[in-house]
Amino acid sequence: MEKINCLIIDDDEIDRMMVEDFVEKCPGLALLGSFSNALESLKSINSMDIDLLFLDIDMPVINGVDFLKKIENPPLCVFITSHPDYALEAFDLHAVDYILKPVKKERFDLAIERVIELISIRQKALHYDLNFESDRLTIKEGNSMNKVLINDIIYLEALTNYTKVVTVARKYITLKNLKNFLEELPHDKFMRVHRSFAVAKNKINSARDGEITLGNFTIPMGKTYRKFINQILGDN
Repeated sequence: MEKINCLIIDDDEIDRMMVEDFVEKCPGLALLGSFSNALESLKSINSMDIDLLFLDIDMPVINGVDFLKKIENPPLCVFITSHPDYALEAFDLHAVDYILKPVKKERFDLAIERVIELISIRQKALHYDLNFESDRLTIKEGNSMNKVLINDIIYLEALTNYTKVVTVARKYITLKNLKNFLEELPHDKFMRVHRSFAVAKNKINSARDGEITLGNFTIPMGKTYRKFINQILGDN
């Protein structure tokens, strides 16, 4: 994969310099600009081939969320902010990730893994196809046809407009967002447990401390879903 061209936009100089250092030490990234003002970055966004924005939210003149809304065909975006309150709105804009300050290197690296995975998915998108049957999915990857039993699915993860399907054997990517994917599955077998995750109900082992355990997998649990998850576990 070619290097990912990045811009950083953050009005806080110390935070901006920290992200610059992380980017420069990441061999897969190329930093093409760093700005303290979102509007000053527009010329670069419009004239360069930018793949990824590292974007603060609470900035003067225009905040990061409103700025992203104004960009036609925006690059991928990782929000880096001190304010958790914008998370839902950010993911409605298909942000790849939402990192709270102060940024830790391990958390930054995790966001880059998600970016690389999503770019890889986009590059392969034309080679994917998906069909639903009564008890299985047929997922086409290039010339390969994969039959996946619905009962083998452990969880689903939203990747902007794509969905990752995770089984014990392997992971698959489908060109359907999580909401539409769930509408095709048996409603009594799967449930949303987080904005970005849905699980097979019968695969849940435990739910505590904001996390759900499914065999060897652990995924986050959203606060708004905890009541329903506890009801499911209580019924089992």
